[in-house]
Amino acid sequence: MVNVQKLADRLKEFEDGAKASEYAKLLWKPKEGSQTVRIVPYKFNPENPFIELKFYYKLAGANYLAPCTFGKPDPILEVIESLRSSGSNEEKEIAAKLAPVTRTYVPVIVRGEEELGIRFWGFGVSVYKQLLKLMTNAKYGDITSWTDGRDIDVEFHKESTKKNIVTGKSFPETTILCDPNVTPVVNPTRRDLMDKLKDQVDILTIFPLKSYDELKAAVNKYLNPDMAAPVSQGEPAAQSPAAPVAASPSEVADEFAKFFKTPTA
Repeated sequence: MVNVQKLADRLKEFEDGAKASEYAKLLWKPKEGSQTVRIVPYKFNPENPFIELKFYYKLAGANYLAPCTFGKPDPILEVIESLRSSGSNEEKEIAAKLAPVTRTYVPVIVRGEEELGIRFWGFGVSVYKQLLKLMTNAKYGDITSWTDGRDIDVEFHKESTKKNIVTGKSFPETTILCDPNVTPVVNPTRRDLMDKLKDQVDILTIFPLKSYDELKAAVNKYLNPDMAAPVSQGEPAAQSPAAPVAASPSEVADEFAKFFKTPTA
């Protein structure tokens, strides 16, 4: 018999993949060189444009938003805490690899790409600190203001003079400069661009939070990658030649049921 649930699960994978592709368009990252962006207020928390999220990366081939970001029950964090308290160095190393990583996002309009609307720029601690220093500097005021805020120049280089002391490889480097001019976020006479400002999405539509059971299954798969599906006991008995098909519909159904039934051990 066809396993409809498996087919439904596969269909969901395709649909989720299509959604992920669309949501990826709502994320922005700097290219090599200099770009100009405008940080705008976050529609779902106007008092703070920065959205700090914790993620589990490369967990059984996928990345997951951590429920502990919101103070919710987190099966992966529970495993981490259990491994840390075990006393085993090996298990502590596994816990360190599993530990969530914080990434911060902020809504931006990218200059020269205003027609693409509001997107989210994600970054690490170094860039976050630079932006916090800039935004708490009284001489700049509220740089996120729709009407009289300020653009910022983002200088990004994949390789810099900074090197990892262990590997010797160069670190990527991002520097931030604030524009001295005060400007509106978009030209207010451009109704199409003004409408784009209303279309800001909740970042949790881009990074949906999985259920407790889904995350528990993911961490179990990570810890037990070679765990095979249960195997039935004994070999199926050889099937005897099929009897002639009876004319009665109920007898036909019975014959098919017998043919495909796997005898128990």
